[in-house]
Amino acid sequence: MKFRWKIFFIFISFITLIFSIFGAWMVNATFQTSLEREIDRGKSENQMFQFAFEMALDSLGEEYVVMQDSVFQDISNSMRDGSAGGESFIRVYDREAKLLFDNTGMETDMDFISSLDGAAGGYQIYHDPKERNDGYYLAVICRAGEKESPFYLENIMDISYIYREREALFARYRIAILILLVLTGCVTLILSQLLTRSVVSLSRITRRFARGDYQIRARHYGEDEIGELTKDFNSMADKLSRKIEELQEAARKQEDFTASFAHELKTPLTSIIGYADMLRMMELNREEIMEASNYIYSQGKRLESLSLKLLELIVTDNQDQELRTLSVKPLLEEAGRVVTASLAEKKIHLEEDIEEGEVKGDRDLLMSLFINLMDNSRKALKAGGIISLWGRKRTDGYEVCVRDNGCGIPKEELSRITEAFYMVDKSRSRKQGGAGLGLTLCSRIVYLHGARWEIQSEQGKGTSIAIFFPGKEEYNA
Repeated sequence: MKFRWKIFFIFISFITLIFSIFGAWMVNATFQTSLEREIDRGKSENQMFQFAFEMALDSLGEEYVVMQDSVFQDISNSMRDGSAGGESFIRVYDREAKLLFDNTGMETDMDFISSLDGAAGGYQIYHDPKERNDGYYLAVICRAGEKESPFYLENIMDISYIYREREALFARYRIAILILLVLTGCVTLILSQLLTRSVVSLSRITRRFARGDYQIRARHYGEDEIGELTKDFNSMADKLSRKIEELQEAARKQEDFTASFAHELKTPLTSIIGYADMLRMMELNREEIMEASNYIYSQGKRLESLSLKLLELIVTDNQDQELRTLSVKPLLEEAGRVVTASLAEKKIHLEEDIEEGEVKGDRDLLMSLFINLMDNSRKALKAGGIISLWGRKRTDGYEVCVRDNGCGIPKEELSRITEAFYMVDKSRSRKQGGAGLGLTLCSRIVYLHGARWEIQSEQGKGTSIAIFFPGKEEYNA
């Protein structure tokens, strides 16, 4: 069952219960008030009946003993004729409960007479379904005359109208409740529609989001609990969208990595197989044999370099590194000496300006980081280019910067240069033995050391890579 219908039925049930209880109490309270009023009136008429009867008996004196039957008949007739509206129903009994006079036409209730048991009087309400149109009657009785020979006087009143009024009130109240329920139902449906509008909208948005529409967001209707739920859903959707985009980007990079790796293997393997087959199948002179052998050797070295780079990447990803305090200046100077020979081949000059300082790191990984950065600068430079290597001690750590005046990197390519096998100039990189893994490895090493780097480049002017190592306090924190 939908939430709006739950609200509807709960509210309708609650209203029905409350108004039914209240209506029953109100109608019965009105009925009891009317009934008590009629009982008081019946008692008053019975007292008047008693007073008139005793006055008549006193005026007759001793003669009433001889003329008892006729006298009682006359007194009863006079009481009946003197009653209001001429419709007073009366009965007269002697001390033995013998009926002396009756103008009611109803059956005598002897249990009511015997229940008095010496009492001065009483009353009862009884229902007569066979006579007087299925009516309700109030019977009031009292004792009159001497104690030795008393008479019992009973007057009966028709109080059926009170019960009819009660039934009429119940009927009108039932109609009023039905009208109220219809109006309440309409209002409740409108209110439940308004209350659940945002929930229904959120449910629809959720289903669309589940089907892959990750850009859709729920409309914010207010600051109540449902509004907070909407805000939380939108926040969750934003985070999921970013995560999905990250996963899609990671999947794309993985696909690119696989495709690039296959391509990087295919090119040298094709050359090796082709030259090896030529050596095996053809008669070549010494110069041709040396040329083919050199090409096979160079492509083999390229595959070896590729495998070593991949191995380094795997090691940095899976091996827990123990970081130690290292002096940066001798480390950078040693890295500079390592690349001196390759720089000299292209007549590239290395400028060093290094301050004393310490960082926490792994010596081998940091050596690989600095050598790779300078080697990438070498590949981007022409003969006579300059590479600047400098280190600066900072209040919050240590900064290392490698800068060149080479060809630079286009702005649109900067975000992808750390992807595996990605090369801005593939032909130039392959000629110089590159596989597009250098900066990928560098980014992993920077991450493992808790450092950050900034890459700035401009085509035709060169590239600058600055690495910021945190201080000892940040490592300890």
